[in-house]
Amino acid sequence: MSQFYYLNDEILGSCHLAVGKRNTVLFDPGMAWYGEKTVEKIKEIIGDRPIDAVFLTHSHYDHVGALPVIKKYWPDAMVFGAAYAGRVFSKLSAKRLIRELSASAAQLNGTALPDDYSTRAIQLDQMLIGGETINVGDVCVQSIKTVGHTKDCLSYLIDGHDLLASETIGSINTEDDYMPQFLVSCEEAMKSIDSCRNSGAKKLWLTHHGEVGEATPELWQWFEDGLTAAKSRILEIIRDNETPEEQLKAMEAVFWRPEKKGGWPQKAFDLNAESMLKTIKSENFLSHSKFTK
Repeated sequence: MSQFYYLNDEILGSCHLAVGKRNTVLFDPGMAWYGEKTVEKIKEIIGDRPIDAVFLTHSHYDHVGALPVIKKYWPDAMVFGAAYAGRVFSKLSAKRLIRELSASAAQLNGTALPDDYSTRAIQLDQMLIGGETINVGDVCVQSIKTVGHTKDCLSYLIDGHDLLASETIGSINTEDDYMPQFLVSCEEAMKSIDSCRNSGAKKLWLTHHGEVGEATPELWQWFEDGLTAAKSRILEIIRDNETPEEQLKAMEAVFWRPEKKGGWPQKAFDLNAESMLKTIKSENFLSHSKFTK
């Protein structure tokens, strides 16, 4: 079984690494501005061995921004991700947004993007839909469709043991509280929690967090309860604040942590918050789900 590592703890980044006896797999290269540091950490672990494959959980800048840096050092690494992510990467507008948010994150952390940074290298070699098993030499990766954070979210079960869950199931903030991350569907996010629960994973890892712990029934219930409570809280925000501007301010007050290590631009949070507000309004008023009050 491969060894699994979280590489970005000091900035609460997204990058993880699976190291087998012969092969190495990277998950989510992470922030562009931190790419060179990530490369240093990888080389400390694997030395002169190559990265054989890169798997993306989704297409957001803080997960894929450093892919050009990784490809500069390991150009032969195969890049896997959801088919929908492949379509996202084909759009110039998406590439521009990745670069814009990556530059903002760099500035927020007192640095800048490398002079040779180009989003042209952000593309897939193989597209996935979920349910595939990919053997990268002696590292086995199973993809799990986990739509909810985005339409292109995938989670990955490594060697039948370690589950790297996408942000769809939620995240854990700096106070160890549940943080909702459903940008496109709260209902699909709940289904995705079930998919992860039923994966057979022994240990859970989260992007922007690292190792969570043993994948117990109680842990999965914590995520389910957190998602349900967050949905109710956002409904209250919508009911108590009339205008979109007021609703966004309320979302910032409840959920944004600007002091978070590594610094996320406020624009990135606001884009996510606006998406969650839109999703809650749509699913609450257009369907009769178990979330509806």
